[in-house]
Amino acid sequence: MQAAPADQEPTSALSYVDLRRRVLTFTSLFGVFVIIVALVGFGQLRQTAIRAAELRAQSYSTILSAHLDRTMGAMDSRLSQIAVQSERLGGPNGSRAQWQSVLETARAGASTIGSLSVVDANGVIRHSTLVEIVGIPRRDGAIFRSLSDGDAPEIVSEPPFVSQVSGELLVPFGRRLTDAHGRVTGAVVATFAPESLRNFYNSIDTEGGSVRVLHRNGALLLEEPQASEPPPVQGEPLAVPNHGITRGPVVEGGPVMITSYASVGDSGLLVAVSPGEAQALAAWRQEAIVGGLIIAGLLIALSLAVALIMRQLEARAAAEAALLQQQQRFAEAQRLESLGQLTGGVAHDFNNLLTVIVSSADSLLTRVSEDLRPRVDSILYAADNATNLIKQLLAFSRRQALQLSAVDVNATVTAMEDMLSRSLGVRVETEFVLADNLWRAHADRAQVESALLNLSINARDAMPEGGKLTVETHNAHLDSHYAAQNADVMPGDYIALAVTDTGIGMTPEVRDRALEPFFTTKGVGKGSGLGLSMVYGFARQSKGHVKIYSEFGRGTTVRLYLPRDTTGVEEIPAAPPASSDEGVETILLVEDDAQVRIFATSSLAERGYTVVEGQMARRRSHNLIPTRTSIWC
Repeated sequence: MQAAPADQEPTSALSYVDLRRRVLTFTSLFGVFVIIVALVGFGQLRQTAIRAAELRAQSYSTILSAHLDRTMGAMDSRLSQIAVQSERLGGPNGSRAQWQSVLETARAGASTIGSLSVVDANGVIRHSTLVEIVGIPRRDGAIFRSLSDGDAPEIVSEPPFVSQVSGELLVPFGRRLTDAHGRVTGAVVATFAPESLRNFYNSIDTEGGSVRVLHRNGALLLEEPQASEPPPVQGEPLAVPNHGITRGPVVEGGPVMITSYASVGDSGLLVAVSPGEAQALAAWRQEAIVGGLIIAGLLIALSLAVALIMRQLEARAAAEAALLQQQQRFAEAQRLESLGQLTGGVAHDFNNLLTVIVSSADSLLTRVSEDLRPRVDSILYAADNATNLIKQLLAFSRRQALQLSAVDVNATVTAMEDMLSRSLGVRVETEFVLADNLWRAHADRAQVESALLNLSINARDAMPEGGKLTVETHNAHLDSHYAAQNADVMPGDYIALAVTDTGIGMTPEVRDRALEPFFTTKGVGKGSGLGLSMVYGFARQSKGHVKIYSEFGRGTTVRLYLPRDTTGVEEIPAAPPASSDEGVETILLVEDDAQVRIFATSSLAERGYTVVEGQMARRRSHNLIPTRTSIWC
């Protein structure tokens, strides 16, 4: 089973990334859409609020201008009545007492009229409700100048002025007086007092703004609420249409106002109603704040929901990735296990054949002539090489005989330093980094030496131009998390023996197959591909672990983990068995392979033993556990 390349992402990861991108894109677009709709809606609501304020201002200005127009009409009616009585009273030069009575009667009940006066044809005030101004000439006034102009309107106004008697701001309005022949004999003049309207305008709700009465020449006649400074008697002429709405500050630097203008007939007066824009938008601001908070809450809730979904998707993708990795590790372990079972079965059967070949060739050495001895030696040499190959295969399949004991790995490495230096050559620099207080390993010392030698030879071959080889030992604790990532590891204490080179390294594909028997990247005749396989088999049979770290072009580290010894029993060399040339015992020999059994029987009989043969049924199972020759005395 071929492992998936490391640079290929699992399908689940790709689908998760795509789904995550889609969810985030949809959420972002939805959020932008909601914000745009909210901004457009708030903008329309704002325009609606401003338009409503404009309509209210326009309605107020229309009502107030109509009221002021009626007031001016009442004043004009009084002037007309006085003009009708002028001929009866003898014109402007008539009796003062009669004129005074008529003027006082006309002024009674008219709060907007400041004074009534009669001017003769020479522009001199002859009669007035203000005795102080009688006899004063008014030849320079617009009303007097219009007396001789036949095309002038019936009623004429002059610019506002401040009364020297009352101190009020007044606007003069005059109507010509004529005799029975239509000749102009003078004029009757009434002064309009805007201040009399203040109480009425004070009752109008201007929403934080003001109501003003203006003259066309720019004079501010009345403002309610009253300004802190008195208004100018005359300003710049107003370029405002009779009916119009403007937005802006009434005074420089003041707040923005929504102003509606309405003219008062032909009097030259304007009524301006100016509600404050901030006050007009107060309700809209509250609605915008509430709506904004609601939308922000919805967006936050949506963000939290999406974050929760992303977390669940990420957790699911991580679980799927972990499951996939576990399946891959299980498949890899199963593949190596299958290879080990196949290799062990083949090695066992081939070992039986080699037993007959080696033993037969060895017995021929004393029975052949000197001419044939070289050929027998060649058979033995080839058989020895095959035997070593079988040992390596048995090591990979974890069926070799191990002498487990407490092994001092530091002492083992130190004892091999000189041999390794000679084996690696002068182009390879060696460094040994041995940990202090290193635990003892529960392993076979000979197999530890063999594993170290194999790893060093592999490292040397990976550095054809020379390099540096580092042998390192240290204590290690592999926890449950590491064990979950590596299916063949049991949590616990281990002694780590690491061999690091600065060679060409491995690609991910090569690293995934490096532990397979007979897999090699070396040229033909330069390696059997069993070095790492033997190390792997030895580690697994010792209940240890092998981990390969490699990056192509930057080197490789092979780390061998051996279990910590807990017995505390040192390795004791076995005593050599006693030798005897002749045997007198009776031996029961049981062997499932016929050729091995026949050869063993003849060999034992030649040495004087009495042999009783027993044939054991050959058992084959899925595990292919090899049987060995069993001798019972």
